[in-house]
Amino acid sequence: MKHAFVKTLAAAGSAALLLTACQAADGSSSDGDGTGGDDPVFAAMTTWDACEVLDNLQPITDYMGIEGWGSSTSEGGEPGTREYGNTWDPDAIGCGNLINLGDSEGYTSGGEIAVAIVPAENEDQASAAYQERIGAAASSGSAGRDFRKTEIGGPWDEGVLYAWTGSADSPNTQVIARDGQWIFHIDLNYAADLGLRGGGEPSYPFTEDELHQWFIETYFPEVNQIVNDKIAEVK
Repeated sequence: MKHAFVKTLAAAGSAALLLTACQAADGSSSDGDGTGGDDPVFAAMTTWDACEVLDNLQPITDYMGIEGWGSSTSEGGEPGTREYGNTWDPDAIGCGNLINLGDSEGYTSGGEIAVAIVPAENEDQASAAYQERIGAAASSGSAGRDFRKTEIGGPWDEGVLYAWTGSADSPNTQVIARDGQWIFHIDLNYAADLGLRGGGEPSYPFTEDELHQWFIETYFPEVNQIVNDKIAEVK
């Protein structure tokens, strides 16, 4: 299964790399490898292990009933971490992988999730990166079917959930929210729940609408608290 971020974040990555490479007003500059820049919060966040910060995505594993990481047939395991500057999403620290969602009407079902924490040196840079990311997500979503948008409010300064139906009726979701100088971004796609065809019972322990509600009302606020508590240790 393809890595969705390679396609949807190309424009965002290029723009943010230009931002981090620009020279500051006092003549200093950031080299974009996680060691540059004058802001201590940005410098610290680029060194974090996203999987460690986010408990290896255990809340998502539990809610979605993920049976394995690494392929649609894997059993157990953990998501993979991506350091700042990675080729998957170079302006973020990340955690994710292919997932196994178990049996769906006799077929092995899977998908892919990519989770990113995106630090910036200030709020203006974070706001610009946020706009790039929601633009790329909306562009991807508009190419699918049943494209829809849900706004996300506090504790975030701004946020949105985009959802659409992709090939083979697969649900696609991107959730992007900004708080101050950092962004949280989830990109998820998974195989259609075959149990729902013909009005049957779902094979998954969640429906698409329930998953979206959980992201907005439960998981994103929890992550906001976790990350801001960790940021507070730097300040």
